[in-house]
Amino acid sequence: MLGGASSLYGAWNIGASAEKAPINRAHVIRIARTFRPHARWALGSLTVIATSASLGLVPPLLLRSLLDHALPEKNLGLLGWLCAGMVVVPVVVGLLGVLETYLDERISQAIMLDLRLDLFRHLQGQTLGYFTGARPGELTSRLHNDVNELQDVFSDTVLAIASNILTILTTLLVLIPLSWPLAVFALAILPLFVLPARHVGRKRQEIVSRSQERKGELTAYLQDAMSIPGFLMRRLFGQSERESRRYEQICRELSALQIRRSLLWRWLVVALTLFSSLGPALVYGAGGWLAIREGLSVGTLVAFVAYLGRLYGPVSALANVHVNVMGALAVFDRLFQLLDQQPEILDAAHARELESPEGHIHFENVTFRYRPDKPLLENVSFEARPGEFVAIVGPSGAGKSTLAYLLARFFDPASGSVRIDGHDLRELTQASLHGAIGYVTQDPFLFHTTIRENLRYARPEATDEELVEACRKAALHEAIVALPEGYDTVVGERGYRMSGGEKQRLALARVILKAPRILVLDEATSSLDSRSEAIVQEALAGVMAGRTTLAIAHRLSTIVEADRILVIEQGRLVEQGSHAELMRLEGIYAHLFAQQLRDNTVSV
Repeated sequence: MLGGASSLYGAWNIGASAEKAPINRAHVIRIARTFRPHARWALGSLTVIATSASLGLVPPLLLRSLLDHALPEKNLGLLGWLCAGMVVVPVVVGLLGVLETYLDERISQAIMLDLRLDLFRHLQGQTLGYFTGARPGELTSRLHNDVNELQDVFSDTVLAIASNILTILTTLLVLIPLSWPLAVFALAILPLFVLPARHVGRKRQEIVSRSQERKGELTAYLQDAMSIPGFLMRRLFGQSERESRRYEQICRELSALQIRRSLLWRWLVVALTLFSSLGPALVYGAGGWLAIREGLSVGTLVAFVAYLGRLYGPVSALANVHVNVMGALAVFDRLFQLLDQQPEILDAAHARELESPEGHIHFENVTFRYRPDKPLLENVSFEARPGEFVAIVGPSGAGKSTLAYLLARFFDPASGSVRIDGHDLRELTQASLHGAIGYVTQDPFLFHTTIRENLRYARPEATDEELVEACRKAALHEAIVALPEGYDTVVGERGYRMSGGEKQRLALARVILKAPRILVLDEATSSLDSRSEAIVQEALAGVMAGRTTLAIAHRLSTIVEADRILVIEQGRLVEQGSHAELMRLEGIYAHLFAQQLRDNTVSV
């Protein structure tokens, strides 16, 4: 029924490759906003980092004093204090590192939680058309794989930048006074760290983006392949080997990208290691010359070289951070792309609650199209008064289910209006509208949990007595208590442990608990055998009593008692009336009904 929706609403392919995100002010500001709620914790972490960086300056100075004063002067007291300092300072720095790790991890996990919740809530607000154009597995991958990819962005990127810059600045404050000529030699090598980092960063951004796309494909594929319908399709059509090859292909592509990602990183490490070794070599050469010719002390030279680790190490780390930033930009770009998808259906600014609904439905000159060039419904007008049973019949693809989607405001009409109790649906909040409507489909969705939890999805606060009463009205209670675990029986994926009739009655019991004023039955019994259909129809009669019911039917024998029957053909309302009136009219409905009697079938 919604095949056309994919072409329009699914035009944005969630798995499509996006343009690589440039580093621009707007992008950086948007990413920074994700950290803003955790600024106090970040400030605490920065304070710890600054303290640790300052204390890290002490050990080389202790070493210089040991070589230049304690040993030449044979000062045992000073020697003892210096040795004690060499133990105490690293221990304190280590303890500060533990505190920093705790703060960083706390912030990272909080940011990931915020992103997941934002994404999930955003997706909950999307329309039915959006989900017809997106594979659930790819959405799952955005929520799981992409967010996981950002797990270390804060600790390994944002705070790493602050930590390394602080370390570099504090080190330079000591290096320059120690020996400014050696400081010039040490700084001359720094620009060489930038070149490989920029190249690797660009490549990493591309690889991360492609890797996340492949992970999305893999998650979506496994979600289909490992489901019960997927299993049945593979076995019944003998496609197990083909599906194995398809899975292997996706995994091989992902493996190749991961290998490229690892090799890029390793080449960067090689380059940075080379430059980190070149610096000390230059300093030793220049320092040795200064020690021989200019009288530079050995302690100063040793301390200076010891400080080089605090200079080149952070510079190397910043080069790595640049690579991480480029990879993070690719992931943030994918997440922002998802968050930027605005729902087609939104509550109006002045939307009001639908209070105490009576269930008066009015379609007035409704036209709806999935594609601009071809209307699916055209100028459809009808009315369902409170408590009436109105049936909708017609050939497949005529637009019957679309009427139900419009009533629930899953879509808005291109022209005309849909009203409940005189209110245009576009003037109502979606939450209050959906609270007034109960929906039972041909294949009701059940969660892979207990019968009790599936029932309580309609009303979490329902008591056990209310669950039992609802199941009695749905003619299901006796079947449930006959099970070994009763209401605590797990129904299996999509309710596969239950028969079709039992699933339908469970769906009815769920609707009874919800107690809606309007009931929509979308071919609710068309897939059942005669015995199950009779049981469900009997249960339906009790559920429909006093409610406005809109029933989409293929089996015309199930709607002969309807107050009004609407006949839809090629998107137009061509006939309406009671069963008797339409039979006397001898039009489309009479022809369909006669054909079903003749063929002894319930399919239109």
